[in-house]
Amino acid sequence: MQATPQANEAQPHNKGSFRRRRLVMLVLACFLSWAGVTLWNQVGKLGDRREKVSALEQKLAESKQVNEDTKREITRLNDQEYVEQKIRKELHYVKQGETLFYATKPAGK
Repeated sequence: MQATPQANEAQPHNKGSFRRRRLVMLVLACFLSWAGVTLWNQVGKLGDRREKVSALEQKLAESKQVNEDTKREITRLNDQEYVEQKIRKELHYVKQGETLFYATKPAGK
């Protein structure tokens, strides 16, 4: 008869341990699910940010090129011969005594 009470006492202890394990596993599963969803959303946002950064880097490179071209043009505008060539070409000015001729381009080109 002594073996029976000990067996009954061990049984509730195992049920409580099983419940605690099950509760811990449930909490762990909920936490991992939340972490997985959060990670998935962050990966999507990182992809969007990479695209934006890439577009901005390309825009920066284009702006730097425009800046370089503008600086070069400013430097060239300090040269009197270049200014004269630019005026003749863009504004069609001629010196006194010169005649300006227009050449038409062929229609095929």
